[in-house]
Amino acid sequence: MLWLKELIGQTEGRVPVGPFLKIPSIEVVEIMKAAGFDFVVFDAEHAMLSVSELNVLIAIARSLDLPPLVRVADHGYGDMQRILDAGATGILWPHVSNADECRRLVGQAWHPPTGTRGSGGGMRAGGWGISRDADIDYRRDGRDRVMRVPMIEEIGAVEQADDILSVDGIDGVFIGPGDLSMTMGKKATDPEVVDAVERTYQVAKARGVPVATLARGAADARRLIDHGYDFVMVGNDTGMLGRAAQALVDEIRG
Repeated sequence: MLWLKELIGQTEGRVPVGPFLKIPSIEVVEIMKAAGFDFVVFDAEHAMLSVSELNVLIAIARSLDLPPLVRVADHGYGDMQRILDAGATGILWPHVSNADECRRLVGQAWHPPTGTRGSGGGMRAGGWGISRDADIDYRRDGRDRVMRVPMIEEIGAVEQADDILSVDGIDGVFIGPGDLSMTMGKKATDPEVVDAVERTYQVAKARGVPVATLARGAADARRLIDHGYDFVMVGNDTGMLGRAAQALVDEIRG
């Protein structure tokens, strides 16, 4: 079983890249693996993905050795607990605003005594409780291998990035340029937005926290990798399908 947390920094200079997936389709996950992506992020914040659908998608991704992360819809405990027990190898929390909020979320994804995550070793994350060491493996993986990733995507969070990224248990941070630009009332390419992203990036690097963001295509992904990002999200399945379909129609119609 591959884990993104173990891939970061250990791919001989190849930075892991992965897409957001919104379509509840087994075939889409298989295609992303065949295409060569290193991981996938199922987008439960914006897409209409139920926990039952995520359960199936996570199982398929794990069977393909394609680390599945999930961007959850909110800061609640219930869905996150079930998603982790289903075998997700990471959680991304949207709109983390301050250190106290981050500390509570990270704690929910850690077992006691560090956090408050309940015990569900009889689920996929615990190998269905079959092996002699199932409970030990379940707790070890939940502690050491699952990625806990706050998303900084508001200008207020940028100003508190050092406090947020000082929270014990963070395994990465995602800087969201799209929502950040909206909170600033500017385009994502505006120098003030670019500066806010860079300031957050520098805080993460100073703290030794693996940092990711969203690339706008292949050239932008290469630029981010060269800049020093530790893992990169690039595109999503609906966008890839839509652009390919539009390009085909445009080519036919001249």
